[in-house]
Amino acid sequence: MGPHTNSSIDLRSDVLCPPTDEMWEAMREADFGWSLVGEDRSVNHLEELGAEMLGKEAAIFVPTCSIANLLALMTMGERGTQVVLEAKSHIACLEHWNTAYICGLFTRLIDGSHGIMDPATVNKTITEAKYFGLPGTSVVCLENSHNNAGGIVVTPEQINIMAEIAHKHGAAIHLDGARLFNAAAALGVPPKDLVEAVDTAAISLNKGLSAPIGALLCGPREIIDKARINCHRIGSASLHKDGILAAAGIVALTTMTSVLADDNRRALHLAERLAQFPGLHVDLGRVHTNIILLETAPSGISASEFVARLAEHNVLAKERVGDYQVRLVTHRLIGDGEVQQVVEAFEAVLESAQ
Repeated sequence: MGPHTNSSIDLRSDVLCPPTDEMWEAMREADFGWSLVGEDRSVNHLEELGAEMLGKEAAIFVPTCSIANLLALMTMGERGTQVVLEAKSHIACLEHWNTAYICGLFTRLIDGSHGIMDPATVNKTITEAKYFGLPGTSVVCLENSHNNAGGIVVTPEQINIMAEIAHKHGAAIHLDGARLFNAAAALGVPPKDLVEAVDTAAISLNKGLSAPIGALLCGPREIIDKARINCHRIGSASLHKDGILAAAGIVALTTMTSVLADDNRRALHLAERLAQFPGLHVDLGRVHTNIILLETAPSGISASEFVARLAEHNVLAKERVGDYQVRLVTHRLIGDGEVQQVVEAFEAVLESAQ
């Protein structure tokens, strides 16, 4: 890949989107205290705001969404039992098996259709374990939007069905909502509608919402209180002066959720433009939010080579699993003008291959 310059259009991930000017100002002006004993007003406000937006009793502010997911599994999962996960979910693929290493949970992976598990298969997985001497199920996990499936959204109806199955068998249900607000924008529903039926939900503040760091785990007060203890156990509770970061998180939740629909819209527009090139394959039906997965196989150019050639045109993309899959992620720095430049870069790469 060529050198990264300030003029590059970076579509590798929305986590690279910098804080807004309003966030920097809020961080500079933060009146922070000792959050470890509940004295930081910014942290308290952020946790209350996040819980309210998701319709939950309480929330805990942590550095990353992976930590929020881990705390949910540590708190609701019983050691020696199993957690049910979609096979390509972030927790299963990108959190380095902390389910087993830290939580002592046996992982049962279910292949979903574009990231969405079949309810009947989940029900069968739980009941077979229950009646054939396998570990019982303590947690079922969902992801919305689903990162590795290309930003696919899960509807409230689908979530409600899965929660009913989990609860029927005495299992808790956790939602990895790292990009929950993108999913809510795509469906045109309040975010609380997507988590009403789940026990806990994790949301990231530093992806499309552009905060510098942070995530929230939201749920019943009893579970969140227990999660605070587990937060100490993994060393994440001692994030001192975190009111500075929480101040940016407050701005993220109050000013940025409304702009995510534009990120989703531009992703679809970009996907539609790229789908017109014979050298690319884009499944437009799977572009729900701000993530595009495209195949370069028709061009005969591998994903790694295609990404390298795009960088020569100041467009940064990310190769994915497989020899020919490339991922693009839109965010607030990608406007209509940048979309046009990205299309031109793809066109130039494809023309050079002819």
